[in-house]
Amino acid sequence: MVLKVLMLIFILLVFITAWYLIRSKNKGQFIIFTFIGNRKINTLFSVTSLVLVLTGIVGIIILFTLPKIFNFITLIIAAMAISIFSFTFMNLNE
Repeated sequence: MVLKVLMLIFILLVFITAWYLIRSKNKGQFIIFTFIGNRKINTLFSVTSLVLVLTGIVGIIILFTLPKIFNFITLIIAAMAISIFSFTFMNLNE
């Protein structure tokens, strides 16, 4: 039961992160970076937010239908998506 609650909190954080990326893309500003008109960063934000939304949906399905060991799939995919986003964003802003 505790695992389900923790995974629900994690999935909620994944959805919040995806929403923040979409909102930042639409505003053209992410934390302290301004990137209005930069196509590469807009694409990066769109793809990452889409991957995070899909990860959240898959995570909810896994949480309620499969054994709890499969929850690692959600954790790994979300961690990889955020890591790839971070490394790519860092390289685009050099």
